[in-house]
Amino acid sequence: MVRVTKISPEIRAEAVAWLARLRADDKTPADERAFRTWLAQDPLHAAAFEAVTEVWEAAGAAWTEPVRHTPAFITRRRAVLASVGTMALAGAFFSFRQSAYAGVYETAVGEQKHVVLSDGTQVFLDTDTRIQATFNSETRLINLGRGRCNFHVMEDDKRPFVVNAATQRIVARRTTFDVQRDGDDVCVVLMQGAASVSNENASAQDPCVLKAGERLFFRNGRARIDRPNLVPLLAWQTGQAVFDNDALADAIREMNRYSLVKLEVTDPVVAEMRISGVYRVGDNAAFARSVSALLPVTVEFGAGQLRFVVDQARIRRA
Repeated sequence: MVRVTKISPEIRAEAVAWLARLRADDKTPADERAFRTWLAQDPLHAAAFEAVTEVWEAAGAAWTEPVRHTPAFITRRRAVLASVGTMALAGAFFSFRQSAYAGVYETAVGEQKHVVLSDGTQVFLDTDTRIQATFNSETRLINLGRGRCNFHVMEDDKRPFVVNAATQRIVARRTTFDVQRDGDDVCVVLMQGAASVSNENASAQDPCVLKAGERLFFRNGRARIDRPNLVPLLAWQTGQAVFDNDALADAIREMNRYSLVKLEVTDPVVAEMRISGVYRVGDNAAFARSVSALLPVTVEFGAGQLRFVVDQARIRRA
């Protein structure tokens, strides 16, 4: 088998997108035929798909349950906890339910939702996300108030697809991309096609064009473009978090997005400890147990909170 590290970011991104699509409840025979066509185009496609599937299955990801589709929404429910007994502790489960009004779509903490817009564009909302869609004869406009979305944009020769996130404006046509907003920080990841990104506070500058496999990260008034390994960045679409030598503080920040039971670290030494692995999001208690087994830390349980502290005995033994 070809190792995934030898596969381009574009192909890895396509493989992750196919994995998410084939695991979705709204999968159609046409999707399966298109997937087989994609596999036949290049031997690396099959290798990439096998590799990202192994990552997904390594964490024992839950199968989705079939549900009835409604005309405007595609909803599904994915259990994210190991047992019913831990549901109250970790926010129970992802409940994929309809909660939209007047073009507004949102999810609470621990929810994810599929939405089909009026033009056929598919949107996958991550936890704690809010968007507002305004379509007219000239443009298709999405305002991302908070959170993260994946957009699979349908072609429209007359109306561009525009996403406003803080000061960033993303313009696309037939494209697949992620947009994440955390306050004024914005991250855009292109899986397929191309999109232009501009800053409303820098109108004199030409927009930058992102291509498949590229990421634009805007923070503290500055934009940076790179070509990262997209598998960890897109793992959220399969209910997973993938960490590769990440600081524990960063891993905690990602895991806390999915649970009402919050992880906490106040010791800077513990915050900078490194962690790798694939974890099921939404179960912070299980994550804490795993971290305490891997790193020289213990977990202090509080009201709705799990705090990591240094295990001095293990530090001395090391």
